[in-house]
Amino acid sequence: MLRDVLKWLLAICVCVSVSKNNPAAATPLEIFIDADFAKSPASSTSIELGIRTALEEVDYRLGGLTVTVVQKDHRGNVKRSFRHMQEMQASETALLMFGGMHSPPYLTHRDFINENSLLTALPWSAAGPITRAGRDLENWIFRLSVDDFQSGRFLVDAAITQGGCQSVSLLLMDTGWGHANRNTLEAALAARDLRPDHVEFFPTAIGEAAAGTLVDELGRFNPECVIMLSDWRNGALIANALADRLPGVKLFSHWGIMGGAFSQNVPHETRTALSLSVLQTCGLRRERSGNPVLRAALRQALPEARSLSDVSAPTGFVHGYDLTRILISAAEQAARGSDWQGDIDAKRRALKAALENLHQPVPGVLKNYKTPFSPYDVTAPDSHEALGQTDLCLARFGADGRLEDPR
Repeated sequence: MLRDVLKWLLAICVCVSVSKNNPAAATPLEIFIDADFAKSPASSTSIELGIRTALEEVDYRLGGLTVTVVQKDHRGNVKRSFRHMQEMQASETALLMFGGMHSPPYLTHRDFINENSLLTALPWSAAGPITRAGRDLENWIFRLSVDDFQSGRFLVDAAITQGGCQSVSLLLMDTGWGHANRNTLEAALAARDLRPDHVEFFPTAIGEAAAGTLVDELGRFNPECVIMLSDWRNGALIANALADRLPGVKLFSHWGIMGGAFSQNVPHETRTALSLSVLQTCGLRRERSGNPVLRAALRQALPEARSLSDVSAPTGFVHGYDLTRILISAAEQAARGSDWQGDIDAKRRALKAALENLHQPVPGVLKNYKTPFSPYDVTAPDSHEALGQTDLCLARFGADGRLEDPR
């Protein structure tokens, strides 16, 4: 009996010793996904699928340490998202946080993220100011997504060159995202000696009647083209009203409409009547050119998928996958330094430093990433942006409601 007790005590001592010398052996590191899984599940689950697909390639290990992915559903609520940031701040295992589709949580709490050194990776949120820290502040937010400081010029150029329009109106959601984009869109028009004929902001929840009233007001200005920034629910109502009340108008939409069932709520005939084009990055074009990284990722993620358009909200998948591949490479580089063996704060700092100074290029779906990020400074505002103007494309909906490369 005494011998059994001694064996049991010895086993406990060995376990405690292993845990102290290698905490990751006992408790995996965590990757939070702070996203709207309740109201915008398509975008959130697509991002998670991309993240998990990349992690499966390395058996869910970053820099030799086991990681687990944790859903944090903010349900489109900025305050709930902030609670997740506070959880990360208090956690001894949360290495980093991926964001979801929405920009407002990171616009509102950008300074909190940076002041508390919370490593944040954004594969969808597009609002320009998010990745631009204030002077004398560190920048802990990295983005591989559309940057609206660049997308405004892209959408304006598309409306004028592809749409052939000299009369452009703006329909923007009444949020920080919408107001920030007004500035960039108007600046892009001004560069062409143009002004928007009309700018209209709409609430975050409108009904069919309100959408009709909104379009009737817009009709007073006889726009040839409309540039719209909206979520999918409001965007569907507005698109249907535009086709019904302003026949012949051409619609250029930001990708916010891709977060849900937009194409199921806007008939193909309506999308065609509007010549609807949607801002995207160039994943569909890369697929058409035979990208081997994408083929392998799709086989692993969804063996039954015939193409990227079979993935719900494909942008989230592509960006989540590419950004995770960059993180994996950065973690391998960080693991060569002593900070990687330290506490969670030391690990976050080591990973941030590696992201800003990657030594090896990372093959991705959208491109081969050579130093995608660099140390941030206010004089180098794009240093935490992995994508640029040349990575932007337009897509069209096919008859089946899936996005297609129009070329």
